[in-house]
Amino acid sequence: MIQQKSPIFPHGLRQIGGIVVLAIAYYEMAEISRHLASTPNNVTPVWPPDGIAVGAVLLFGNWIGSGVLLGSFLANFWAFRDPTSLLSLVISTLPVLFIAIGTTLGTMLGAFLLRKTTKLRYPLERVTDVFRFLFLTGMVGPSINATVGVACLALSGKVPWTAYGTVWLTWWISNVSGIFIVTPILLSWGQFTQKKRRPIWQWLSLSSTSEDSENLSDIRHSRANSRPLKFWLILVEPVILMGLVILISKVAFGEGYHLEYMLIPMLIWSAFRLGQPSTMLLTFIVAAIAVIATVNGKGSFVNKDLDQSLIQLQSFIGVITLTILVLTATIAERTQAETKLRLAFAELARTNETLEVRVQQRTEELNEKNTTLNQTLQTLKQTQLQMLHSEKMSALGQMVAGVAHEINNPVNFINGNLIYLSEHIQSLLRALQAYQQHYPNPPLALHAELDKLELDFLQEDVTKILESMKIGAERISTIVLSLRNFSRLDEAGWKAVDIHQGIDSTLVILQHQLQSTADRPQIQVIKEYSQLPLIECDAGSLNQVFMNLLGNAIDALEESNQGRSFQDISANPNAIWIQTNQIDTNQVVIMISDNGIGIPKEICSKLFDPFFTTKPVGKGTGLGLFMSYQIVTQKHGGNLWCDSTLGQGTKFVIEIPLKAKSIA
Repeated sequence: MIQQKSPIFPHGLRQIGGIVVLAIAYYEMAEISRHLASTPNNVTPVWPPDGIAVGAVLLFGNWIGSGVLLGSFLANFWAFRDPTSLLSLVISTLPVLFIAIGTTLGTMLGAFLLRKTTKLRYPLERVTDVFRFLFLTGMVGPSINATVGVACLALSGKVPWTAYGTVWLTWWISNVSGIFIVTPILLSWGQFTQKKRRPIWQWLSLSSTSEDSENLSDIRHSRANSRPLKFWLILVEPVILMGLVILISKVAFGEGYHLEYMLIPMLIWSAFRLGQPSTMLLTFIVAAIAVIATVNGKGSFVNKDLDQSLIQLQSFIGVITLTILVLTATIAERTQAETKLRLAFAELARTNETLEVRVQQRTEELNEKNTTLNQTLQTLKQTQLQMLHSEKMSALGQMVAGVAHEINNPVNFINGNLIYLSEHIQSLLRALQAYQQHYPNPPLALHAELDKLELDFLQEDVTKILESMKIGAERISTIVLSLRNFSRLDEAGWKAVDIHQGIDSTLVILQHQLQSTADRPQIQVIKEYSQLPLIECDAGSLNQVFMNLLGNAIDALEESNQGRSFQDISANPNAIWIQTNQIDTNQVVIMISDNGIGIPKEICSKLFDPFFTTKPVGKGTGLGLFMSYQIVTQKHGGNLWCDSTLGQGTKFVIEIPLKAKSIA
């Protein structure tokens, strides 16, 4: 735990020291005032000790009021004591004590009213607070002092009651003048030292601030160039101002020239250039010179009537003090307003920077969320399309498998019974031949009936019919087997299969589209199969890919035949090439090519987009190639791409691993 350094002197001892110092200062200033500024009638037009008392109470608090009491007692004791006897000394001491009490009460009252109305603010930085200080502290407080003091003098017989009003006014004005001149000096310098707690050498260090230049190089350059200027501003300018003020004051008040008005520009210059503390010090110097000169019968305020001279002098002091206090307070208010405005602009700039950063961050967050949302939407759309296609193909596969199963049973029954039927018919024919051998001459009616039956043709044609029925039943069995191989619903989803078998099954299903028509000859299918190992895949979904690619090839060939004659097509027949190869130890490639019209390059990049199709409305959904791409790339971890030359044909390339792992 960090221990704070304890003060050298205890708090109580320091308070006692402050009270003693204030009492001595009050007493010494009273003696100086009496010595330098007392008129022949023992009247002091300015009483600076009251200014010291008010300033000390405002700066340090009410506890130092005991110093005011002690200082006032000492100052008046030596002035009004009667040392003729002990009794007279004690009696003369009582009015002095009450005067000290009145001075203390007036000082405390003025300080209390000022603190109450200004809410403990520094009273010389606002014009309204300056007027509160001048009225409450400078006028109301001294009225208590003057009332109690003059009453004590009248009661003690030192002042006749008939002169009470005149003495009271003189006393009050002198106290007011002292507060007007001295208290602002103490308050302003106290405020200055409180705000600028730094050694004097830091004020003389002539270091430039960031406002002297716009960048670091300008700051370094300006530091070297600004040292003479700083020295001029800090030392030379105040000395020149003070010298001018003293010179003008000496000429105006010492030589009798009416140049008092020339002091006002000097004080205004000081107010703008040097600030309130220095200006109040110069004001005190001017007032001191004016008072000393006037009480010594010099200057423009001197009149045959002493009271008139004092009134002119005090009016001059009051006017310059009021002017300078109001001016410096106005400058302070303006400075504070400019400072607040600069701070407000700086805060606004920081807020704008922060706002820009926040807007940028928010924009980035929104962009990220928008990107994520778009990705999620695309994923959802693809998932929906996959589910739709999967449901569609699943329903189609189930239907195909069901049809194949239902056809397979009666076809197997027919195919199996054809064997027995053929054997029975052959047996009957052999029995007929044996009957003809043993009965070569049947009756005429039977002979005529046999001639109508054309028995020889019947024997030959029945054999052909049975052979044709057998071939048809075998063809149906082959188609059913192809349908079952294409759907693969009776097998596990992922297994090792012969990929050529799936291609052949797809060709069997598409055989009716490959056959010749009245408009074109048969589409040639050229197979260039390599020796491939079994491929571990989802055979049913790959068969869907083969179906889509082969169907698109047939459609492309049909579109290329538009406007061509049968002879032209026969001269350059339609053809589909199917090539398979193993390109490495774990990769096979299936290429399906045609010699159709080809695909433009600007369309090739969109072939695998969902719902994109070049077919007329009603002939394509735009999902075939999209789902084929999803099956090859995402489901099998392979690749599907297209290479096409306009007017020459199109080639689709499927690359899949031998042992694919399902990705989606």
